[in-house]
Amino acid sequence: MVIRRATFSKFASLALIATAFAAVGVVSEAPAAHAATTVSVSTSSQLTKALRKAVPGQVISLRDGTYTGRFVATKSGSGSAPITLVGSRKAVLTTGTKHQWYGLHVTGKNWVLRGFGVTNSAKGIVLDDSDNTVIDSVSVTSIGHEGIHVRKSSSNVTIRNSIVNGTGQSIPGFGEGIYVGSGVGNWREIMGSKKSPDRSDNVFIENNKISNTTAEGIDVKEGTTGGRIARNYFKNSGHSGVNYADSWIDVKGNNYAIWDNSGAGTRLDAFQVHAPVKGWGGGNQFRNNSVHGGVPGLEVNVSSGTPGNVVYCKPWKASRGLSNIRCR
Repeated sequence: MVIRRATFSKFASLALIATAFAAVGVVSEAPAAHAATTVSVSTSSQLTKALRKAVPGQVISLRDGTYTGRFVATKSGSGSAPITLVGSRKAVLTTGTKHQWYGLHVTGKNWVLRGFGVTNSAKGIVLDDSDNTVIDSVSVTSIGHEGIHVRKSSSNVTIRNSIVNGTGQSIPGFGEGIYVGSGVGNWREIMGSKKSPDRSDNVFIENNKISNTTAEGIDVKEGTTGGRIARNYFKNSGHSGVNYADSWIDVKGNNYAIWDNSGAGTRLDAFQVHAPVKGWGGGNQFRNNSVHGGVPGLEVNVSSGTPGNVVYCKPWKASRGLSNIRCR
């Protein structure tokens, strides 16, 4: 009985102390969700530090200016509290050279990248294992290789309302505007095994302007599934012919919805479907896309024998016609 009374007295005393502290505004710290905070940065070192210390729900606000460095975002947000990096088009990230490094490399999940620019880097924005990230209203220009690359099983990514212009300026064959997944020859390097596809699935690419890309405007690799490519505008995309770069969009993945895209100017076809690996390049649907001119080949050239590709009937302006398969 004495032990019980002593135990009760101890907890009662603790409760009274906690009550007293609360009365004067002093409370014990308990685990809680991160409150949304904004960190404003104006220098490269401040940005590097902010990225390194980012927490869920935080906003990193870029003041106008040029940020030169190798910027890496390793922290993860959450579904309800993403980490946001935001700035105007006058806030520009660069490595200072088109021959090395990435303008922004995101390896954390649940990020929102909004409004700012990336230029003069080997690659623009690269997402590795970065699920649920949104790229919105950014500008990626004057890039040595590809503009935006979604890879290493980065799933449920959205790229929207953005500008990609002038890619492939150091290596034309690697100058894709937006690149989804990894080619089979890179699976070992990216995924650790040549038998492990890069499952960057459910990528939505919408309302972007993609121009002057030496390689494809959008390249969708084998191993990826279930994305949507809609309402994008292409100008002079896929114009170099290097590494067979000769179209706006080259689809090697499965079950993509490719709707309401438009544009003018490319080396051969507007859209192509290939199957470099058996079982891929199938189940893709092309609906209500439009060519305004400058397409000497087909609107949709299906070179894949994988079943399920559908081209819906419509008027066309590609020189050789709508498609090499029967439209529906």
